[in-house]
Amino acid sequence: MLAIPLLSIMFVAPAELSPQDQAATYAAAAEAHLERAALPGEQQLDEFDGAHKNFDLAYLTAFDPAHLCRALQVAELVLATVNFTDPQPRLSWEEVQRDDIERLREDAAQTGRANCRHDAHGKPARPRVAVLTDDDFSPPVASRTSSPADSERLAIDLPEPTPRQPRRWNIQTAAGAIFTGAGVGLVGVLAGAIGLQVRNDAKLRDLASNAVVAGRLTDAEWDRAAEIRADSLQTRNVAIGVGVAGVVSLATGVALLATRKKGPRAVALMPYGGHLGGGAVLRLRF
Repeated sequence: MLAIPLLSIMFVAPAELSPQDQAATYAAAAEAHLERAALPGEQQLDEFDGAHKNFDLAYLTAFDPAHLCRALQVAELVLATVNFTDPQPRLSWEEVQRDDIERLREDAAQTGRANCRHDAHGKPARPRVAVLTDDDFSPPVASRTSSPADSERLAIDLPEPTPRQPRRWNIQTAAGAIFTGAGVGLVGVLAGAIGLQVRNDAKLRDLASNAVVAGRLTDAEWDRAAEIRADSLQTRNVAIGVGVAGVVSLATGVALLATRKKGPRAVALMPYGGHLGGGAVLRLRF
């Protein structure tokens, strides 16, 4: 039963969207990646990579240089904030930064549109200088001695997760565990169906051996052989449907669990299976 809704979701034809709408969708996905990248952890570099790729897709879809500027900002943010333990990823991001700048130059030169880095002729944009007026000047304020509290206020704090983010991570973890458990259970059912098919084949071989010894099959043996064939056909159809549903459910669950934010809660999934069925036990530790 699980295969029907899963497969129907997989083969639904996407609605036709304009390039601008598609680019907006990619940009929204990139912004979501940036929100998750603001949190420290092992997933940070992957989230930055996802943000850059989606901004790049938005630019290639609508050819709006603002999306490519955002992609360049992501690359520069990675180089400025991420502490690389391996020099190779840093070299890759530096190459991405140079490529983004070059594409912005080509876009400005070919379309005559200025962007965040180049003017309408493809030349580097001049830095903007703020002009101060008389109103900007004010009498100096007497300085006071700084305190440790002031130093703490001047420090840049890492953004804390919003109340919705932990809830979204918990929902994603629970959904991933459910899909994974269902997939493991369906794989156990598939193993049971395969075991039943093996037993049916053994019964048919026994009937064939008896027919060789006796020289023929009795009417009861013919009926028994037809019944075993019908059971084998039904078992095969069930095994195919359960196998497809199990693979889809297991792949979906693993993908959800692999991309979730790791939190303090421990999740343990204990699968079990046999010839007669299978399943999984989900244990949550709060």
